[in-house]
Amino acid sequence: MPSSRKPFLGLRGNALSWAVTCVSGSAFLLFGYDQGLMGSIISTPYFLNAIDIKLTDAETISTIVSIYDIGCMIGCLIAAVLGVRLGRKQMITIGLSIMVVGAIIQASSFSVAQLCVGRIIAGFGNGMNTGNVPTWVSELSKAGSRGKMVATQLCIAAFGIVIAYWMNYGFFHLTGQIVWRFPVAFQASFALVALAFLPFLPESPRFLLAKERYEEADEVLAALADAPINDAGVQADKAAILTTIAHEDAKGQFSFLSIIYDKSGQKINIRILLAMSIQMLQEMPGINMVFYYSSVLFIGLGIADQTALVLGGVTSVSFWLGSVLGIFLVDKIGRKKLLYSGSITMLIGYCVYAPMISHGGDTQLWVAFGATCLVVAACGWSWLSVPWIYGAELLPVRYRHIGGALNAFTNWTFTFVIVKTGPIGLANIGWKLYIVYIVFTFLALPAVYFFYPETSGLTLEQIDGLFIKDRAHEVDEIERERAAKHGDEKGSIMAEATQLA
Repeated sequence: MPSSRKPFLGLRGNALSWAVTCVSGSAFLLFGYDQGLMGSIISTPYFLNAIDIKLTDAETISTIVSIYDIGCMIGCLIAAVLGVRLGRKQMITIGLSIMVVGAIIQASSFSVAQLCVGRIIAGFGNGMNTGNVPTWVSELSKAGSRGKMVATQLCIAAFGIVIAYWMNYGFFHLTGQIVWRFPVAFQASFALVALAFLPFLPESPRFLLAKERYEEADEVLAALADAPINDAGVQADKAAILTTIAHEDAKGQFSFLSIIYDKSGQKINIRILLAMSIQMLQEMPGINMVFYYSSVLFIGLGIADQTALVLGGVTSVSFWLGSVLGIFLVDKIGRKKLLYSGSITMLIGYCVYAPMISHGGDTQLWVAFGATCLVVAACGWSWLSVPWIYGAELLPVRYRHIGGALNAFTNWTFTFVIVKTGPIGLANIGWKLYIVYIVFTFLALPAVYFFYPETSGLTLEQIDGLFIKDRAHEVDEIERERAAKHGDEKGSIMAEATQLA
């Protein structure tokens, strides 16, 4: 007897796509929440006394903050190795469960050692999440809205920073250990929400087809298109994905060696390098110094503790508002133009900020604060989301989980570099550290111009054609046929079924 169960909570079409984005956003919210959390609690007396450190101990504080990033790096590598077997959704489920354990250990800490263990464990989980979530969302999204969907989850992550800062500001007026223990424990609630809904959402159809789970893939593709399984468009989508997988197989079996040295003609090593480098370009301008250490930075400039927390909260809101703008721009004006606009605006902000803090004075400090808001807003609409989008777009199906994982690994690697060396650099060379950030902000412009393709509006299969010459003409021909057959000038290459299925 056929089952009357409606898959995916009965959601179909855009409703299902947005459900995936929101649940993945809840998982990614943990990413932003930790940045805002540590940026605001590391200066509170109750936290410092509980683990017996001083605010002036830059070495220990930077270790506590940055050790999380090492855990994230390891989690990303685990995702790269296991993702091909377990799939996107199962890896995210494991990652969220590990994060809950890490949150409990951190919230119950009475020593630097226990806190560091908790942060490493939480990092394992978050590394798995960040290595899989953008790929999962991208593979479940339409070409014309894929950037918007990934940008939305990054916007939710940015809102996590806002929640953390303002929650900590509210707890600042209380007394006792609850001031920092509750905000640390609260992060588990986001993971639990995502865990509750994940079982009801679909796995990536591209992963399912790569694993020859055809019936499940049919069900997912039909639900995403809000059409019957036997619909011509659904079957064309399926056939084109299968054709792309067949092309990959024809180039040779999957091999981890291709990450370093690729002889298949798919340029796997070059595409991996691009996916990793874009995250380095995101991090080296030092934006995470603001989020992890904002209250410490403002206090160091002579601003009172409570005011510093407020300013940190305002900075987080500026970042989030910038990320909201990015949702509407990323597919409309394209990835590259968005990055150009962000880098140029960040350059202007940094060039104002550095001389202001070098001279001191009340007026200069407020100008510096305004420049900080400009820098983070510009990063929010551009560099926050686009590197993650590229990480999920640039690799073919069988290597996409590795591309996403190594993209996230690079993010956490250079986040570690920034949050570990930043406080030490400020202590030794002061405002001159920002000259380094200005240089890296500038270098991002020619790097994006010369090395990165524009992928806005292209299907994942079309993006594959950008790197493989013998596929490029095929992609164009299939697009023209699909447009003629379905009247959809921006349709995907899925009509290849009629030729090559």
